[in-house]
Amino acid sequence: MKADINLTSGVLVESAQKSRFLRILRITVLSSIALISIASVSLFLLINSISPDKIKKEKDQILFSIKFLNERQAKIAIVNSKIADISKILDNRTNYESEINTFLEKIPNDVSINSFEIDKAKVAITASSDSLSSIDSMLNTFIEMTAKKQIIKSLTIGSLTSDQKSGNYSLSIKANKL
Repeated sequence: MKADINLTSGVLVESAQKSRFLRILRITVLSSIALISIASVSLFLLINSISPDKIKKEKDQILFSIKFLNERQAKIAIVNSKIADISKILDNRTNYESEINTFLEKIPNDVSINSFEIDKAKVAITASSDSLSSIDSMLNTFIEMTAKKQIIKSLTIGSLTSDQKSGNYSLSIKANKL
């Protein structure tokens, strides 16, 4: 008998189930709307912060800086290449300074040098003085250098001239280097 007794009506039970279902449905709909709203706002902010125009501008700036750095790197490489070439030339070039100083030390003070040419194989000097003995002294020191095998191996007198008006003597010599 207790089983047949129903204190609630069937309509109320069904309406309670429907109201529970509607409540769950409302909560689901509201949470879906909130979730979609949050996702939309987030997506909008993300799109605005990472806009294609902004990305293109950044790309252009990066490409320009890379291009500038490549040009700069190319210029540095060219300069380094030129420096290396100059260093090779300087290393291969004969240092004539000590040889020139050796010759100049042998020349008396009252003898003036009109021309002085030096290369790998030859030396050519044209000197003048108002004293023939000074020219003789210079010539004798060069002959001694030849005898001692200092820088030169042979000596040739090109010319010896005198200017009677000015009283100057001029000597032109050529020497073959060792």
